[in-house]
Amino acid sequence: MRILLLIMLLPLVHACTQQGTAQTEQVSILPEATTDSAAAMPQPVAVADNAPAPTTAEPIQEFTIEYLTGKFDPAQHPDFVKVDAKYADKEGHLLRKDAYESFVKMAEAAKAEGITLTIISATRNFEKQRGIWEGKWTGSRLIENGANAAKKYPNPKTRSLKILEYSSMPGSSRHHWGTDVDLNDLDNFTFEKGPGKKVYDWMVAYAHEYGFLSTLY
Repeated sequence: MRILLLIMLLPLVHACTQQGTAQTEQVSILPEATTDSAAAMPQPVAVADNAPAPTTAEPIQEFTIEYLTGKFDPAQHPDFVKVDAKYADKEGHLLRKDAYESFVKMAEAAKAEGITLTIISATRNFEKQRGIWEGKWTGSRLIENGANAAKKYPNPKTRSLKILEYSSMPGSSRHHWGTDVDLNDLDNFTFEKGPGKKVYDWMVAYAHEYGFLSTLY
């Protein structure tokens, strides 16, 4: 499968930081030993403190369980931004600001080489992902090759596994985080030859330079 699903390499961690107090270290220089007992005693030498002040480490951003599982509204989240329509197939797509900024740089670089990158899916919260999953489960939304999973795979376990080949269960999709995008087409064959293959090859060669990684090669 060669759907261009890209992940922004943005570490998502749940952590907290503790601030410590810097300790001043006294520095002394010991003279060479002599036969004079007084001179042999180590004498502290003042050293000018020209060292730069210690920098404060950037705080580690915290991500809640609600964020990681997509149980929030990205349109109301301060870290998300709307995707400009010129980079997408329609209005309304959302991404994390840092992921979007990187995508724009990548899209412009690709454009300079005759490659068009169009976002067809971006952030999907829990409810949106559940709609996709349930649609495929009931057969109201077709899966690969136009198959109705409810009819083709009556066994629940088999059906679940087939749906998982293309769609994550709600609560586990990386699309919840606003760092993933689907590009250009959801048809596998688009990227196996012709113009689609050119796009695919460019992404494999250069996407990592902009912080993105394809999940499928």
